[in-house]
Amino acid sequence: MTTAGEQINGALRLLGVLAEGETPSAETSQDALTALNQMIDSWNTERLSVFSTQDQVFLWPPSQLNQSLGPTGDFVGNRPILLDDATYFRDPQTNVSYGIKLINQQQYDGIAVKTVTSTYPQVMFVNNTYPNIEMYIYPVPLRLLEWHFISVEELTRPAQLATQLTFPPGYLRAFRYNLACEMAPEFGVEPSAQVQRIAMYSKRNLKRINNPDDIMALPYSIVGTRQRYNIFAGNY
Repeated sequence: MTTAGEQINGALRLLGVLAEGETPSAETSQDALTALNQMIDSWNTERLSVFSTQDQVFLWPPSQLNQSLGPTGDFVGNRPILLDDATYFRDPQTNVSYGIKLINQQQYDGIAVKTVTSTYPQVMFVNNTYPNIEMYIYPVPLRLLEWHFISVEELTRPAQLATQLTFPPGYLRAFRYNLACEMAPEFGVEPSAQVQRIAMYSKRNLKRINNPDDIMALPYSIVGTRQRYNIFAGNY
């Protein structure tokens, strides 16, 4: 266990800004804490830098075209950085789960009649607005469905210098060396080649262990039918 302040002091020593036994000023510590939080916030946008996912479960009302998810959305929860294609829904009446295909705005805008209804939806368009994301599904379902929104679970950012950092193996070393590289321009120094190398290798090791082991496969619509794909319409 280590605190954010101890990680910061270690990073400053790697840069030669602090000598052994010295402590930084309160202003330097606070600036470094801001840099640490910004670095972790940036890592949250890198799928392989995050070690776990979250499953947020909500009931989508029948006959509803769109819903929002976030701190003030229709579904009150954590705003996902990016919805994972592992997102799915379950029919409470049959207890059967179904996957959903995520499409982009161009594909969604190409749907002529967006209010078509069906028992289950087939595709979803996500508009990554802030502070809530907007989700649109097609066709509009006629049943109450239990949705499981899968996304990365953001790395915890320390609020204070005394905050304990609790992370899986490998993260503390990666934080310390990458923070040294992150703060170096503020002090007008260049991290040593060894510090830069360890920063790169330690983060690479995290990405290797966080790899979700995606399976490469052809879409079922290609291997399961003999229909040809229409490159102009964007469908089969």
